[in-house]
Amino acid sequence: MRKILDKFLNIRFRNKMVLSYLFMALIPFAVFSIVSGLVFVNQAQQTAMDHTAQTINQVCDSIDVYIGTIEKTANYISVELKNNDFWNLQSEEDPKWKTQTGQIRELLQNIASSHDEIAGILIATKNDLYVSTGMSRISRDSFHNESWYRQAEQSPEEIRLISDATGRNIVTNQDYSVDDVFSLTKAVSDPKTGEVLGVILFDIRHDIIKKSINSVTIGEKGFVFVTDADNSIVYAPVNDVVYRVSPLWLGGSGNAFVTANIRGGNYQIHSEKSEYTGWRTVGVFSNDEVMAGVNTIIYILFGCILFTVLFVLFSSFELAETITKPIFKLQTLMKQAEGGDLSVRFNSKYNDEIGELGLSFNHMIDQIGNLIRMVYVEQQNKRFAELKSLQEQIKPHFLYNTLDTISWMARDYGASDIVRLVDALTSMFRIGLSHGKDMITIREEITHVSNYLYIQKIRYKDKLNYQIEVDEKLAGCKVPKLILQPLVENAIYHGVKEKRGGGTIAVTAHRKGNLVVFRVHDDGAGIPADRLELLNHQLNNHTELDQKQSFGLFYIQERIQLCYGKEYGISIESQEGEETTVTVILPADDDS
Repeated sequence: MRKILDKFLNIRFRNKMVLSYLFMALIPFAVFSIVSGLVFVNQAQQTAMDHTAQTINQVCDSIDVYIGTIEKTANYISVELKNNDFWNLQSEEDPKWKTQTGQIRELLQNIASSHDEIAGILIATKNDLYVSTGMSRISRDSFHNESWYRQAEQSPEEIRLISDATGRNIVTNQDYSVDDVFSLTKAVSDPKTGEVLGVILFDIRHDIIKKSINSVTIGEKGFVFVTDADNSIVYAPVNDVVYRVSPLWLGGSGNAFVTANIRGGNYQIHSEKSEYTGWRTVGVFSNDEVMAGVNTIIYILFGCILFTVLFVLFSSFELAETITKPIFKLQTLMKQAEGGDLSVRFNSKYNDEIGELGLSFNHMIDQIGNLIRMVYVEQQNKRFAELKSLQEQIKPHFLYNTLDTISWMARDYGASDIVRLVDALTSMFRIGLSHGKDMITIREEITHVSNYLYIQKIRYKDKLNYQIEVDEKLAGCKVPKLILQPLVENAIYHGVKEKRGGGTIAVTAHRKGNLVVFRVHDDGAGIPADRLELLNHQLNNHTELDQKQSFGLFYIQERIQLCYGKEYGISIESQEGEETTVTVILPADDDS
């Protein structure tokens, strides 16, 4: 050992540096390779699991939303038919049968046509009569003996989902078969006695589940499918794996994943059960697919390590004597750049690797500066594009033309209230479109708000009163269109509506020097002090607002400041339980 050390100490200093560099490089490289390999494997698997869990949750939530929509539709039908004599009819010979069922069938047809996912609707009564949208009884056997009717009758307050619609005493003349749908049933009860008056049956297309599943991906071999409470498949994509997934693998809880070998492939299986429907959404992804990507990364990593070692060995011989000083200089400049000083530059007397590295450093600093400017411009353009896109998504020219037709027809029948209401709505649409213009006059903006308040007044009657006061000298002044209506809407829904008794909304506009000042005031419920402080802070600092309550404020603030600058925009004043005032400040143009 002593001889080896003496031999090492007697070699040239440059060779000592080369061997030292090589030895010091190999140790961290070896540790880095092992640790990185393990981290890559674990991270890839964890990422796949997280993605699968998120995907399953997304599909499960989508299905719950769809089923919830159908349940609300069933509740709507129940309410509409609550006091209808239809439930008490004893036979189809009853004189009321034709009239009652005609109205109900029209209601069901309208609901089915407005919901693409509903393939058919049937209502069966306690007296074994029924009305439907193209569905009829195969035989004279009573619906009361059908399992779908009995299950709904036993639990009248709950919906029932039936994944397999085969074997029923029902045939349909619509363009679907029982293999293409699952069913939902809901009993209709007498609100006074609690007696079950009948059962509503919906046939729902598998397309709603297929759409949710097709909107997500779990790699090339992964897939998602749905089972019912008995672990029978409700809907699954067509492949060789799904029907080989054992129900025993689907009982895990929490974030547990089950590893299984299917047809020679290694798969991870995870499922989530909906508390609402009782159905289970199952995600399957291929471990082999995940590992294939990890192995590629590991091969590249080892290739990079090998190349780096060779580079260290080669460059150390040539650069050991000259590398220290320029590296320290470059290190100092990089720290300054890291601290935010992008004016630093590396100047080298030589065109060697360090000189080239210095040039690359200079180029990088230039690129960072350019990228910062580009990002700023891009963000500005993106905001303009997003706002433009929101305005251009819907251009319903045909809608207000149709409303004009309805208005003329109402005039022919002398329905003056309907004429006024339709004219107000038509005017709102015309101003909203404005031939694609982003700027309209204050006169048009106030007309739009007046029409909106008139429509809301018709809806809320004595609950809502309003006043509008505008300086006539401002009528021709141009402003971004549709900036007041969202504020008035907030005043109605979060102010007047939340207040006991009636309320008043006041919209004013006046000129103050070179400014136009709009105010929307209501004497409604007001805003709590902490909520008010948060809203004003978010408006002034461009932070993300509550999407349910404050999107309109944020949208208007963005539009105003994009058009005129940060010194203009919205401010809010409020006293909880008494009043709220939203102030909008804009520059007045020279013509006003």
